[in-house]
Amino acid sequence: MRKILTSLMIIAVLAASITAGAMAVFTDQQTNPDNVFTTGTVILGIDPATAMFTVSNMAPGDVEYGGLEVTNDGSLELRYAMTTTADDTSTLDEQLDLTIDVVTDFGVDSTWYTEDDVVGEANIYGPDGVLSSALFGDPAQGEQAGDRTLASLASERLRFKATLPLDTDNTYQGTNCTVAFVFDAEQTASNL
Repeated sequence: MRKILTSLMIIAVLAASITAGAMAVFTDQQTNPDNVFTTGTVILGIDPATAMFTVSNMAPGDVEYGGLEVTNDGSLELRYAMTTTADDTSTLDEQLDLTIDVVTDFGVDSTWYTEDDVVGEANIYGPDGVLSSALFGDPAQGEQAGDRTLASLASERLRFKATLPLDTDNTYQGTNCTVAFVFDAEQTASNL
């Protein structure tokens, strides 16, 4: 019986060896190296970055112009909106009228934000809207009515026209106000 068991074991070992040899396969492997992922940027620039208006001694009927160039210095297309933050210490900002236009070319003079400029898109705010609540677009995330779109490295010029209405009465005599124009930008890609 011992001889039979030994013979069966030898046969089993040989069968396992033959089966293992029959399972050999050819293989190969390739590597696609150094894949790099970089995120884009949303960088909104405004020029000037300081106050565009410093007006004194306005009288009813006076009109003042200011200009602001908005630039997309980032690598992604963006959309932007503008809101106004008033100082809440005066009602003059509720009396002043504001109109914002997109200027595409100089007029007769060499200043691009004056009355004689070529307007590409009129009244993105106004005409003659109230300064204290001036806005266009909406800073909420996603595409909103009135949002402005700029491609990467593109810019546009906004002309601001502030008017003290001719019918302004003595209530506003000797008053002043301070207003900030706030610009918010976001990517347009994957952001409906």
